Amino acid sequence: MGPAGGEDRPTSQPRRCWARPPTHGAACDRGDLEERSTRQGADIPACSPGIGVAGEQELRFPHLEGMLARFARENNPGAWAIAASFEEQMLRKEGTVTEASRAESGSGARLDRRGFLGLLSVAAGGAVLGACSSGSSGSSGSTSSPTTAFPIGAAAKASSKPTTVTMWHSMSYNNQTTLQKLTGAFNASQGDVHVNLVNQNSYTDTLTLFTAALSSGGLPDLLQMETVDLQLMIDSRSVVPAQAAIDAAHYDLSDFLPSTINFFKVQGTQWAMPFNISSNVLYFDQNALTRAGLDPANPPATLAELKAACQKIVSSGTAKYGMSLKLDSAYFEQWLTLADALIVNEENGRTGRATKVVFDGAVGTSLFEWYADMLDSKLAQPTSATTYDNLLGIANGIAPICLETSAALGTIQTLLSGGQYANIKLGVAETPSTTADRNGVFPGGAGLYMVSKSSPAQQDGAWQYITYLDQPAQQAQWAVGTGYIPIRKAATALPAITQLWAGQPEFEVSYRQLAESPQNPATAGAVYGPQSQVEQAIDSALTSISTGTSTTSAMSQLTSTANGIISSYNTRIGA
Repeated sequence: MGPAGGEDRPTSQPRRCWARPPTHGAACDRGDLEERSTRQGADIPACSPGIGVAGEQELRFPHLEGMLARFARENNPGAWAIAASFEEQMLRKEGTVTEASRAESGSGARLDRRGFLGLLSVAAGGAVLGACSSGSSGSSGSTSSPTTAFPIGAAAKASSKPTTVTMWHSMSYNNQTTLQKLTGAFNASQGDVHVNLVNQNSYTDTLTLFTAALSSGGLPDLLQMETVDLQLMIDSRSVVPAQAAIDAAHYDLSDFLPSTINFFKVQGTQWAMPFNISSNVLYFDQNALTRAGLDPANPPATLAELKAACQKIVSSGTAKYGMSLKLDSAYFEQWLTLADALIVNEENGRTGRATKVVFDGAVGTSLFEWYADMLDSKLAQPTSATTYDNLLGIANGIAPICLETSAALGTIQTLLSGGQYANIKLGVAETPSTTADRNGVFPGGAGLYMVSKSSPAQQDGAWQYITYLDQPAQQAQWAVGTGYIPIRKAATALPAITQLWAGQPEFEVSYRQLAESPQNPATAGAVYGPQSQVEQAIDSALTSISTGTSTTSAMSQLTSTANGIISSYNTRIGA
């Protein structure tokens, strides 16, 4: 499959690799630290208000599976059966992924990313959002286009000012502090709109609380949701497509990184606006590569080169393993994309509703074989999708290479600057391509959704706030304060970014990786409702390979399971 729109794919691009130890602040994202370090199991009464960082309100639900089952039983008997099934899965689910790195390093650290929360995301979206939806969204497509004019200017015309806009977000640490500063500046810049931030602790908690509020009330006006939940938000029929505001305001999108816009666009409709965006990158210890006779200025650019580098590391005795290979769907999906291969049909769900996976072709099969080869030959140690044992592998000299989200870079550098790992000289490079013919990557992160039940003035106020956050100056401030990618090209010419990248150029890697990606269905990313559940099935398949299951059997079982999950979801929502 060639690039969409007749675009020529870049044929010769310089590899970018930097390894200067910065002291930048923490940053997080899907596959990121804040989602994976979510507080779980807190002994707090159901739906009780708490106080978040900097005094923001938090709402938390313990025993979320029981809440979902009760809600579904009261509103839709069919959905109740789904939620009950989910509850049973929740009670049975245990960590099943090999955790060799923790055992070898002696570290008991565990930062959960999906597991419990990822499964909850599927149940909240698939069962309950489906129950709340008023009918089918259509069997042949993934969306419906906006049909009403957006109320541009409604906040200025409101009889009572300022109009209050409530935004639910999932930021923490430096990310939350920077968001609070930007929000305070927006509120002070005009008198028509005042934005209140409500920290909901994690993307998954936000989805669960939003799902409950669809029936019980108390919806926000603006919602930050991670990329994996795009189809769920569309199917909920609870949001105003950003396209309506774009059309009404004649809003110019030409300065945005195309991939950040295209991810949230389905069948020509922009559903959300991008905000906090990241991508996966290669992390490595320069010192270890040098000891192994490798050139850290030229890190592996392909999977073949990555294997060769690992062989040299192991054969030289530099480390026990060449790399930590995280058994995480995120990397399998990214390598498919780098080979211009799709994850689901209907052009990755972009031209119609996805009905099955298509990753079981030649590329997906070869990737499973690559995983098996790396693990069987002991060139890579398997690490869990729900821990940071891959990073501990670098820190403890067990395996000097791994893949991880770029949004973790700030936190990694903060740890390194403390002097505990003085022997580590961090290097950062683009994700190695599946083949020499590099396609590109899709973005991770989250977007901002406007809620349809809000008043016209609140919808207009939410749009004003979104466009404020997405201005180049604010995007520069956001990127410097958090480590996320600036989504506006003009932001990269501002002093805040030029100075950051000049002093700490490793923060530019993920931006360039996205900026240089051609725009096609693969790099747009997959969009389908039960994405979290399918990704967990991929995690399980990779885990089975690590424990001796043949790649043929693992792929066959995965394909059957994934297609069943998608079919069940589509049936539940009437698609």
